[in-house]
Amino acid sequence: MKRFPWMIVAIVASLFAASSCAGSDGQSVDPLGRLIALQEPIFPRANGIDTWEVVVCRVPVGITDPLYAPIDDRMSDDASAIVDSLAPVSDYFQRWSGDRYDVRFVAAESEVSILTTETSEQCVERALAASSPDAEGVLVVADAQHDMDQEGGRGTPGTVCVAECSAKVTGRAVYVGAADFMGDREAGVPLDLVEHELGHALDWPHSGMSIGSLKKGSYDSPYDLMSNSAASWQSNPSLRDGPGILVVDLLSVGWITREQVEVWRPRDRQRSVHVVSRSSSNTEDSKMIVVPVDENSFFTLEFVSADGDDSFHTDGFVIAHRIEIRGGSGFDRRQFVVSPELRAGDTWTTDDVEIRIESIDGTNATLTLTAR
Repeated sequence: MKRFPWMIVAIVASLFAASSCAGSDGQSVDPLGRLIALQEPIFPRANGIDTWEVVVCRVPVGITDPLYAPIDDRMSDDASAIVDSLAPVSDYFQRWSGDRYDVRFVAAESEVSILTTETSEQCVERALAASSPDAEGVLVVADAQHDMDQEGGRGTPGTVCVAECSAKVTGRAVYVGAADFMGDREAGVPLDLVEHELGHALDWPHSGMSIGSLKKGSYDSPYDLMSNSAASWQSNPSLRDGPGILVVDLLSVGWITREQVEVWRPRDRQRSVHVVSRSSSNTEDSKMIVVPVDENSFFTLEFVSADGDDSFHTDGFVIAHRIEIRGGSGFDRRQFVVSPELRAGDTWTTDDVEIRIESIDGTNATLTLTAR
């Protein structure tokens, strides 16, 4: 299991640089510092090589678990065939991590199976129990499709990796049904679900178009892999990957540095800020504006350009989210849209600030933030 301790030290040092936000005006809360501190245990998994063992779970006809569709069709692929189809997933995460994250898939030596009276939970339990010491996660693909009204899959980061990081110890796993690996494969396998669940294995939470949609479990945002991950290929069938990744999630795993985040405070009165597209490979320019609310919450603004994994959008725009840090993990965060698709000339206001989108071009956006 390959680790890069020198890389992790550098990332943590960079993220905490200039992290002290104390000020005499009483307005200098630091929710970013809290987010980074909470997410620090995830950095080793998200930077360097991350090995996932692919396991097929054979599900019998007549299974009583309501997760599965009551049909007899079963996937014929074995683990090696599935691994062959997952190369674009590795490419997706390398793009968004700036080559920091190298997720690798290997076929398990054997399959697992369950009885008609058992559930998908036993698929995962048996795959973890049989996993090799080198596997840092198991990706379990059932050979049966899920029913139409059921979840497509699930993912978990498992327990914090201390000394022993194998999936067998941490319980780190992703599970999906067979639907994406069956039927007409000429157009390619939709990979957004696997990417979405791997996002959960990096401790990323769901997002939504509103706090209401999150409470209802309706992941309806087309702007984020961790919401409606199918939005891209539903709009453009030639696309197989999910949409782009929210910049706050990139920050949470060390794929951008804190220096690439512009923090606005009321004492700033007025500032003009340039941000590059969230998909930009530039490692120095700002990718996100943060407006703190309190120690546990903040607004974010990021520029989404209509290219790459976000090419299904008609043009570029700025989008605003509210981020609420909750509980003791990233999965507990609430991330929801508060103003979608802001374009040149549009304004959006909070209690403290008015944000005006001054200009947008193919590579960056310019915003003016003015205290109210």
